Amino acid sequence: MSEGQHSPEPEVEEVSFSRDYFIEMDVRSEEAYELASEWFDEVVFTRKLVLETSPDWGVLKEEVKVLRETYGRVALLLVTRKPSLIREVKNRNLRTLLYVQGGDMRVNRFALEAGVDALISPWLGRKDPGFDHILAGIAARRGVAIGFSLSPLLRVNPYERVQILRFMTKTWQLVEKYGVPRFITSSAESRWDVRGPRDLMSLGINIGMEVPQARASVNFYPRKILGRLTAPTATSRTS
Repeated sequence: MSEGQHSPEPEVEEVSFSRDYFIEMDVRSEEAYELASEWFDEVVFTRKLVLETSPDWGVLKEEVKVLRETYGRVALLLVTRKPSLIREVKNRNLRTLLYVQGGDMRVNRFALEAGVDALISPWLGRKDPGFDHILAGIAARRGVAIGFSLSPLLRVNPYERVQILRFMTKTWQLVEKYGVPRFITSSAESRWDVRGPRDLMSLGINIGMEVPQARASVNFYPRKILGRLTAPTATSRTS
């Protein structure tokens, strides 16, 4: 559908790819990766990077190299309260996707302005969505995806779960309005957090997505984001 190639609307664009090809964009342990690999066509292994100061770049580069050889598709999840570190990591061009953990409003905005690959759960730990019309406009212009994570919902009480779902719903409304890229992910820290494509799509539907929009969030948009990486060199899995 060539007329959809320039449009942000998933109902048009997603038909360019197989509707049965699913991608898990964020798993954070070997056991989670192995299980997710049984359910998804592609899986991104995420290395969480908690920073207060600049890391040892030589050590990090070597670690990333090993991860790419093992898993192929690799992301770094930057967890920091110092926005300047976001650009510092991005400028190193480590040949991974770069995610930023949301929550701090300054970090949320800087991550979007820096043009990282994804801002994960901008509402995390907040009493509001951490995402507004201004940030939605920046995300759309910079092509930064919003990651909707399921795993935080598994660790909270019913009241907190309702709050998070409400923040997700408000964020989704802005994502849809402004044509922001997005994906739904388990963000699994262990195998117990891993969920299949249907469960992830169900989360999308619960926060207001139509079925084609939920499907595009585990298919079309992840494939576009992965297109920013070079071809994987994983030796641990062939598909």
